Amino acid sequence: MQTNEDIQRLKREAVLREAGKAFGKKGYHNTSLDDVAKSLQVSKGTLYNYVKDKQEILFECHTIALDIGDRAFAYGTAQGSNGAQTLRYTMEHYIELLTEELGACAVLMEVDAMRPNDRKIAVARRDAFEQSFVEMLERGIADGSIRHIDPKLAVFTFMGALNWLPRWFNADGRLSGQDIAKSVTDILLSGLVTHEAAPQPLAASTAKPASAPVAAAKRVRKPRTP
Repeated sequence: MQTNEDIQRLKREAVLREAGKAFGKKGYHNTSLDDVAKSLQVSKGTLYNYVKDKQEILFECHTIALDIGDRAFAYGTAQGSNGAQTLRYTMEHYIELLTEELGACAVLMEVDAMRPNDRKIAVARRDAFEQSFVEMLERGIADGSIRHIDPKLAVFTFMGALNWLPRWFNADGRLSGQDIAKSVTDILLSGLVTHEAAPQPLAASTAKPASAPVAAAKRVRKPRTP
């Protein structure tokens, strides 16, 4: 049986996710709390029962996204037998979770908008996240499953692609989050993994998202014509 505290926590998580989606559509600076309240179909006063201001939402969205990264690394480390496989499992799981909890990552490029102390915390976690990716690549280079490349440059390439995901992913498009995870991972790893050590593409993940109220994102919109 859910307690009042559980219900309050779930409602707050729903507010944060919806706010993240709203920020992703219009941009953080162009989205007001009135916009967030409207998307949730509640009054602005009701919204203040769960969050203090936009900057609190921004920080919490970063926290959720970084938590997703931690879960993906734990999953990849447990499943992979070499550096390339660990990287593939981690990337696929991370992207799949991001599409399921898309609002969480819609503001990952808005670091400078955070309060100084919040920014310090988020940047420290982000740097640790990127270093974990670097170490994973270094492991693959050492065991021969990944080509000799600049690990940090590869990580910056990964993160640039993944941070843009909220700008183009659409739950009503033609591909599921799992499809996106597999395809994007294949594209990003195609220039890194050595042919003789390339792991087979993974089956669709059966992992459950951590937040029960989150509906799985299912589609991607057709790309715009340049």
